[in-house]
Amino acid sequence: MNVTLPAEVTHRTAVLNERAASLREQAAALPEVLAQTYRRRASELELEAWATELRAGGLADTVAA
Repeated sequence: MNVTLPAEVTHRTAVLNERAASLREQAAALPEVLAQTYRRRASELELEAWATELRAGGLADTVAA
């Protein structure tokens, strides 16, 4: 069953996932202590995107965390 999400939800989740990807990319060039913080925040953003989609009625495939 496919659910069409509102455009604002799709946009919000895309922005959150793009920001998470950017943080993971940046983490590769940072000292490990700081890199862990960036990766943790990326996971939080991915989880927020997943929860936003779920609340809007979308079917979530996997847990982002």
